[in-house]
Amino acid sequence: MRIRIVQQPTVSCIDGVQLDKFVPGQLYDVGTTFGALLLAEGWAQPVDDDSEPALVIPLRDFDSPPPEPSPSNLSRERNPPYYDGHAIALDRRRRPRNRRA
Repeated sequence: MRIRIVQQPTVSCIDGVQLDKFVPGQLYDVGTTFGALLLAEGWAQPVDDDSEPALVIPLRDFDSPPPEPSPSNLSRERNPPYYDGHAIALDRRRRPRNRRA
């Protein structure tokens, strides 16, 4: 989706995307979901003209922190250490089954 930024976004970051990198008056090629957000907030207008080149901001320019590595001692336990087996309700009597003849 091609858009033109008409107003500087009032929020600097949404879901990890830095909006302060977008300059009013410039054309950008963005995805449909992100473009719909910019249009709904009134920060952008759709552009149908393909004659002008649009700016594409590389992902490396969005200073997102690298993902944290998983701890080395992370392992999945089948049962927690306090688990002693199936819980049985001993305070209730077992109902006899209705036998059909």
